[in-house]
This record gives sequence, structure tokens and C-alpha cells, in this order.
Amino acid sequence: MNKYLSLIIIFFFALIVSACNNATNADEKNIVIKMGTKMPKESLEGQMFEYFADTVHENSNGEITIQLYPAEQLGKGTTQVDNILNGTQQIYAEGITYFSDLDPRVNLSSVPFLFRDFEHYQKFNKSELGQDIHNTLIENNVRILNDERNFKRGPERVLLSKEPVVSVDDLKGLKIRSFESKTYSEAYTHVASNPTVIAWTETYLALNQNLVDAATSPLSLVWGMKFTEVAPHMSMVDEYQQDIVLAMNEEFFQGLTDEHKNILINAANKTGEVNNDRINEVVDEQLALMQEEHDIKIHEINKVEWSEAFEDFHYQMEEDGIAPKGTIDSIKSIE
Repeated sequence: MNKYLSLIIIFFFALIVSACNNATNADEKNIVIKMGTKMPKESLEGQMFEYFADTVHENSNGEITIQLYPAEQLGKGTTQVDNILNGTQQIYAEGITYFSDLDPRVNLSSVPFLFRDFEHYQKFNKSELGQDIHNTLIENNVRILNDERNFKRGPERVLLSKEPVVSVDDLKGLKIRSFESKTYSEAYTHVASNPTVIAWTETYLALNQNLVDAATSPLSLVWGMKFTEVAPHMSMVDEYQQDIVLAMNEEFFQGLTDEHKNILINAANKTGEVNNDRINEVVDEQLALMQEEHDIKIHEINKVEWSEAFEDFHYQMEEDGIAPKGTIDSIKSIE
């Protein structure tokens, strides 16, 4: 009797496994991925996300569909990060600092004047330390699809102000807009500025109402936000390097076939390449419009002087436990 019962159990178990496999194979032909972003679809970044979705759909022969939700339709950044972690959303495309709760070392990417240029920043991301951060995110259920880290935002950061800001002395007492980053705010406090946290969408109003004197921004986003209407001085500070990561729920990623994984990774990296080819052209067009309509004044800074002004803060981060001992020298030594 036990023998027959065992055979029956094995038979039904085999049926269940077969059914599950068939369901999985069926799902592989119709995979829907929800992808949320901050920027509107009309922006260059919005167009690049459309390119990513189209490329994935084409290269998978229609088996993968990326549903795009631009302009924070799925919630603010922290909400979308939570969505990624719990699996209700599969991809969030934004700056890596949104994932600092999973590894505080990602905050290093937005420290003013820590990295010399984008090439230096990319080498850091591919270094042993950068890969350790990447692996920590994976352990916390987040995978960065564009592992080349080549999706530039900017292509550089500028400081918009009411009055010219050229020297480090001009930063003293300056009421500057800060995003929600304690590290970033403390960096500007270190050089005697007065940072104030203002939501990105409220920055224009804050400048217009003199709540702040200045704000930093990726150059490619200035025209769309109309910042130069109320802050016509533009300093080319290039304070830190920005890239966009396409962060995916790791559990969902592991449920894909190897072919589909590679399609997503390759498309994400290709999107970065296409963005970088277009961004300079777009920015040049926007600068011409800002000069024509807002009569902007462009100022170059002495980057060596500014970097030296922030250098003590870089090492203070180690003292404060923001970065492990030796991290700053390790970063600065990257050639």
C-alpha cells in the first residue's frame, strides 16, 4: 500500500513540476517589466528610456515589453526604490545615490570635487571598491543593468546664481539649494555656504522668491527647468560626476533566461552610448537658446582652487565614518 501511495505522490509531483515549467516557458514569451523614471518623456533622458524599451523589445523578438512610467508616475525616488526592493516595480532609472540606504558608500559619487572627471569616476566604479559596492547592492536585491556605468547625466554640473560665483570666496554665505543629502549639504557648509534642502521641482520658485541665491544642476536639465530666467549667471563647476543607473529587482532578474538577461544588459549599456553621443549636441542647442532668451553669463572657475577647498572635507568623511579609512586616498590615486 505504501509503495502504491509513494508512486501516486511521485506521479502528481511530476505533473506539478511539468505544469510549472510550462507556465514559466509561457511567461518567457510575454514578459512585462515596469520601469519608472523621474524625468519627463520629452527630455533627452526620457527619449533614451524610450530607446532602451524599443531596443529590448526588438532584440527579444517581442518577448519582453518595457512599460515606461516617466515623471515620477510611480512615486518619488524613495518610493520607487521601495517598489524595486519589494518587487512591485522591476526597474528604476535614476542616480545611484537613491540606493544609499543599502550601502552608504554610494554617497561618494555626489561628493563635490572628489573625482577629477567622468573617466576617473568610471574607473572607480570598475575598481575593486566599486565592484564591492555593486555586489552589496545585488546582495540587497538590486542589480545595476548598465554595468559599464556609461550613461552620463549633464554632461557636467553647473551652478546657477543671481550674482557671479567664480572664486571659493564667493561661496561664503551663499544660500545654495541642496538636494536631500546630508553629505552634500555638509560639504558646502564646510566652505562656509548656507545650503538649504529644496525639492527639485520647487527650485525655480525658491530662486525666484530669493529663498536661495544659487542652485546646481546638470547642464542638460537647466533649459527645461528655466532656471536661467531667474538666475542668469552660470558657473561651469563640474562639481561631481553624474550617471544614471538602470536598477532592477535582482530576484526578478534571476528568474529570466540567460538570453533575456543579456538582452537587458546589452541594451542598457548601448543606451548609455547613444545618450553620450547626443547629449553634447542637445546641450549646445540649449545654451544658445539660454543666451538668446535669458542673456546668460557663463563663468569658468579655477577647479584646482575649488578642489583644494573641499579636500579637508573629503578626509573628514573618513573621520565621521561615512567612508572607511583609506577610501579617499584609494580614490584619489586612481589614474
